[in-house]
Parts: sequence; C-alpha cells; structure tokens
Amino acid sequence: ESNSESDIRVTLYRDSASWCPYCQKVWTTLEEKRIPYKVEKINMRCYGDKPSSFLRLQPNGNIPVAIIDGTIYNQSNDIMSALETLFPDHKSLSPKDEDRAKASELLRLERNIFGAWMYWLTGGGDRSKADFISTLEVVERELQKSKGGDFFLGKDVTLVDMMFAPFLERACASLLFFKGYQIRVAPGQPTNFPAVNRWFDAMEQLESYQLTKSDYYTHCWDLPPQLGGCTYEKGGEPYERAINGGLTLDGTRESWALPLEPHLGGLEPDWNWCGDESAARREAADRLVANHKNIVMFAARGAGRKGSPPVMAALSDPNAKPNEDVTNAVDAVLRVVSTAMLEGTENGEVEQTMLDVANAVVQEGGIEYADGVVASLAYLRDRIGVPRDMRLPAAMQLRAHLNWAAGKILNAQDA
Repeated sequence: ESNSESDIRVTLYRDSASWCPYCQKVWTTLEEKRIPYKVEKINMRCYGDKPSSFLRLQPNGNIPVAIIDGTIYNQSNDIMSALETLFPDHKSLSPKDEDRAKASELLRLERNIFGAWMYWLTGGGDRSKADFISTLEVVERELQKSKGGDFFLGKDVTLVDMMFAPFLERACASLLFFKGYQIRVAPGQPTNFPAVNRWFDAMEQLESYQLTKSDYYTHCWDLPPQLGGCTYEKGGEPYERAINGGLTLDGTRESWALPLEPHLGGLEPDWNWCGDESAARREAADRLVANHKNIVMFAARGAGRKGSPPVMAALSDPNAKPNEDVTNAVDAVLRVVSTAMLEGTENGEVEQTMLDVANAVVQEGGIEYADGVVASLAYLRDRIGVPRDMRLPAAMQLRAHLNWAAGKILNAQDA
C-alpha cells in the first residue's frame, strides 16, 4: 500500500509525551496492522493546553481521536473497531468466530483488572490490595488456559491483547513503585504469575508493542498527574528509590550508576530486543546529537526559572525559562557525554577531557555556576521519557552517563 501522504487514510491525534494508555492501544493496533497513518501530537491537560483546532474536532479535549477517510472517531475502542472494519486487506486482529464469546468474557475481565488496579493505586488498604490480587489471579488462570500460545486467545495476538497491554504494563510499574508489589520479574526469578510473565514475553516479541512500550520510571511519574495522585505505601519505598535512580535494593550503589546492573537489579526486565549495551549507547548518542542545540537549552532550564502558570505534571514545565549563562558549559559537557557513550568512560582520553571540562566549570565559573551546570544535567536526566525520546536501554545509558559527568563536576568542587 502506498505511503505517499495523499494516500494515507488515517490521522491519529495522540499525546505529545506518549503517556496516554488509550492512545497507546490505538497506536499499537495501527502498527500491528501495518496501516499507514499520520500523527498529530496533542498535549494532555496535565502538561499543557490543547489547540483550538483540536477542540473543534473533540470539544471535550479527550485523546485519542482519529480521522479515517474523513470521518472523526473520538473513542479509542471505536477507532480500533473502525480499523478492523475499514482495512480488510490488512492483518486481522479480530477474534475468530469460535472465540468471540471468550473474547467478550476476557474484555469484561480487562475492565475488572483496570478497576481493581485503579482502586488500589489511588486509594490503598488491605481490601483493595486483596481485590486486585484476586482479579490478577483470574487473569493468570485465563492465560494458563489459553491453548497453543501465550496470548489470551492462543498463538495469535488479537484486539483482546491490545486492550490489556497498556493497563497491565502500567500496573506492573506503578504497583511496584507505590506499593512494593511485583508482578513482572526478570528471567529466572520466581513468580506467582508465570503466565502473565509469558504473555509479556510474547507481547515484547511484537515490533508494534516494542515501539509503544514505556519504562517504569516514566510511568511512575506520568500516572499521578493523570489520575490526580497515587497513594504510597511503606513497602514501596525501596523500589521507589531504585526506580528513581537512587539506591539499589541491596543498598550498595545507585541504580543509575555505571556500570548498570542487569534488569535494574531484578526490578525491571531488560529490553533484550534492543541489542547489546553498545547499541543502547549509540542510540542515546544519536538522539543527543540529532537535537543537540534544543537539548542544551532544555537542560539549562534546570538552572533557570520555573514557568508560570505551573502544570500538574511534576517533570513537565513548558513555560520554564533556561539560564543561558550555563549553556556553553552544558554544551561542552553533553559533547563529552556523547563521546563517552561511543568510546567508553574507561577511555583515558575521554576521562581526561571530562576532568578538564569539570575543572574549567568550577575554576572559571565558581561554585554557584557549577551548581547550575549540575542542576541542568539532573534536569535533563530526570526528563528522559520512554518511548518519547528513546528506548529504555538507551535512556538508562544516558541517565547513567549524565550522572557520571555530574559526578566529575561535584568532585572538582570538592578538590
């Protein structure tokens, strides 16, 4: 089928930051069906305003919205249904006739697990925890009964899987971070939910899901502003620290420090489909170099002024003002970081260049100036979004290399 713009029949309006679960399931469906489409990115309310042109299409402002052959569809399930009906020559994701009754039952279960997850995540307490676990056990049993494959209806992915994916993905991240409850485990670790883990393994073999999947860190910061808050429980504290780049579970090191531990120390399975560590570093360097000038100015917001009015998302500040005084130093540091990701921090020449830059920042700019540069690197590190900016292995490499660079500046301050 032609990919020329005049022949593209679908325009998808989805969120700019790749946070929205309803957008994700439509996005994944389009990719799995290999339907050509255009994307128009729209802010979520928690991090920005929506343009009037979009509000004319969707007066309530909700996303996703799709225009297919000139017709507006403004509910995610309606969009997915239309894609099945209007593109019969593309891969079908509809359940087989003999599976339709089971599919309807599973879709009711999907709503049940969604409700149980939301109730525990935003409320808390023993009863909501028990309700979630009992519902997840039903999901586990249904997957164990699936014949011939690890998807909900067997060996082939269907719309049922597309419906479950965004919310199970977010449940794994958020319940570990806020509650200390682990569903998804690293290879070889024991689990009460082996079929759920096999289902994730199967989903992660799909290029369509690989493209749209996010990481735990991004989800655990994007969910509270979308939901109006999530409730913390004491059992989640060590997991929260590790996911945020603080101490690992064993307390011996920081989780965003080089060399990175496999599977975030057992908390989040590595994305092995992305290639080896060198491939991840190359991806991160490519993203950094491709948009270098804008990234420097973005990072300098860390030493600048917060925007007004503020937005609900803690890591989003579209109206922030960068401190242009630190941009030359930030530029120099990011150039070294890019080189380090390509040649390795153990390279003596790279190490010496970073030491020289760190010393120059401190000696020529002073302590306060150096603090601003470090704050800029931290600002950038904390706002690397998956999949918006890059895939998880690349994001982890960039986060860790920014910490490496910041550490050199802090050491130069102490010298």
